[in-house]
Amino acid sequence: MQKRWMTAIARLGPALLGLALAGSARAQAIPSTVNFRFSEQISNASSGGCGCVALEGVAADADWRLAVLDAAHLASFSLAADVAVEHAGNVGNAPYGLTLTTITAGPRFTIPARRTRIFGQALLGYVHGSNSEFPQNNNTLVPSANSFAIDTGAGMDYAVSKRLSMRLLQLDYLHTALPGIGANSQNSLRIGAGITLRLSR
Repeated sequence: MQKRWMTAIARLGPALLGLALAGSARAQAIPSTVNFRFSEQISNASSGGCGCVALEGVAADADWRLAVLDAAHLASFSLAADVAVEHAGNVGNAPYGLTLTTITAGPRFTIPARRTRIFGQALLGYVHGSNSEFPQNNNTLVPSANSFAIDTGAGMDYAVSKRLSMRLLQLDYLHTALPGIGANSQNSLRIGAGITLRLSR
């Protein structure tokens, strides 16, 4: 049952991601905000336990405002797209590392509070694992693999000026299903901070 559910999500992933990006293109060409941040991630090892793997890297996201939800045009509903690349030099005591590239998109809800903007989001897409070893059904190991990715989280931006904000904190729960030894499921916590550029009102 779980395998069927995971297969269904994997098939829906490209369609939903394509619809999300097409929707952003129709909404407006220029995103409302663009963020660049450092990102750290803690993931369970391929055995399914923790045995945790710490990865470091960079991430970027953009959002396209679709609707405002109050008279002051502050609280908003938008479409967000996120890309992250993170790397670990080794996985436990194994002689190989791991690089994860995630591409996700989905809805984001933003609420202003004085000079801060707090948002929550639920994103869906794909993860590409590389520079590592992933088991296959024929008991061979391959250096890369793909799976769907579910990314839910929240963050806070603090306005330094009209166009520039600091992403004080972003916390995300990332679920992926890359092939592993003993379990094809990874649950990760991602922590990020960086800068946000406001491109349109």
